[in-house]
Amino acid sequence: MTPLQDLDLILKRVRRLLASGNVEQAAALISALRPAEAADVVSALHPADGADVLEELGAEERAGVVFELEPGIGADVLVELDDDERADVANRLGTESLSGFLDEMAPDDAADVLQDLEEGKAQQTLAEMDEPDEVRELLAHDEESAGGLMIPHVIAFRGTMSAAQAIDVLRNTQPDEETAYYLFVTDEAERLVGVVSLRQLVVAGADMPLQDFMRRDLITANVDTDQEECARILSKYDLLALPIIDDDQRLVGVVTADDVIDVLQEEATEDLYHLANVSAEEDVDDSVLTASRRRLTWLMVNLPTAVLAAFVVSFFEGTIAQVALLAVFAPLITGMGGNAGIQTLTLIVRSIALGQLELRDARRTLVREVLVGMINGLCFGVLVGIIGYLWRGQPALGLIAGVSMLANMVVAAIAGTIVPLFLKLIKADPALASGVIVTSFTDVTGALAFYGLATIMLSYLL
Repeated sequence: MTPLQDLDLILKRVRRLLASGNVEQAAALISALRPAEAADVVSALHPADGADVLEELGAEERAGVVFELEPGIGADVLVELDDDERADVANRLGTESLSGFLDEMAPDDAADVLQDLEEGKAQQTLAEMDEPDEVRELLAHDEESAGGLMIPHVIAFRGTMSAAQAIDVLRNTQPDEETAYYLFVTDEAERLVGVVSLRQLVVAGADMPLQDFMRRDLITANVDTDQEECARILSKYDLLALPIIDDDQRLVGVVTADDVIDVLQEEATEDLYHLANVSAEEDVDDSVLTASRRRLTWLMVNLPTAVLAAFVVSFFEGTIAQVALLAVFAPLITGMGGNAGIQTLTLIVRSIALGQLELRDARRTLVREVLVGMINGLCFGVLVGIIGYLWRGQPALGLIAGVSMLANMVVAAIAGTIVPLFLKLIKADPALASGVIVTSFTDVTGALAFYGLATIMLSYLL
């Protein structure tokens, strides 16, 4: 057993290492301790720091340390762990200890943990919890909906209640800090009719009824609203919490800004990975074989498009054989077109994700992007044409390269705009496989334009 004095020294060293960003060295110090001693050190850290250290440990060792934590501290640390590590720990813990941790969590966090468990273990753990009803209600909703994200059963007030009475209720109930940003006012049927900020409550006269100073122009979301839309609403209106209502306008919960931050990070990561044709599940800590397997899937999707581009080029073997120099310029045309397409695609996907671009804006956006593509294509077309002429002294080669560049830039703008909008129209993720489709368009049209013009003007190149 390590003396308490030594544990204090280790804790101080761990804190210094964490402050300087040396998480791996901090984890090495904790790894040298017994699980119970390591738990004492982790308990003294901020939960986020404790989670960072635990993520550097092996899977069994991590679960062993978490098992030794007090329920309240263990719950906070579990919430801070990355999704994969949290799921691994939860699946390794017994249902008795896990249910103790979940009892200390906010219902929405507990629901997230249970959704990572096998069905049988999740049900058993839920049955062993002290107050499972709120968590069970959340599990009934889609994981990525407002209902699955919200904190249920927010304290509601009647409009006839005075400001002083409302303050007394808050003192007596001591609501969770996550749900106390606003006071929600409901009628006898539990329908949401108004909202009062804490500032309004504090500065209002003690005897003034809530209905006299509550806001009636409510910003809400339905229980089935997608979590990404909830994030957009909170961001647009600078809210700290968003009330969630059911189809009968009854207040059923609240989505808070801190939950939405995680949603935005997850959605942004997912879109970025999809644009790059990488699995959203991949992580830098994955094994070589796991990373290879996940990337192979997307690369296999890319293969047919690459074969299609090669098939198009094969039609012009005779032209290439006579003017081998064409093969030098072709990658320039297709590569620049692909880059332009990804630029447009990234802008459109981001605008869709932020709610700045709707299907009704498609025509206006397409015209704008085509004009941008024409201007950029003209600039690069002239530049490439000059390069082609100066390099080989062939005006025809410069003209072919320049016109092909212009055409491919325009096609890139069209594909980069239409593809994500079409995916949105059919209710698919606009980022999903968009990059593959857009680059396929630019590769094929670039090759067709360049080699096609070269074939037409072959006599000027010989």
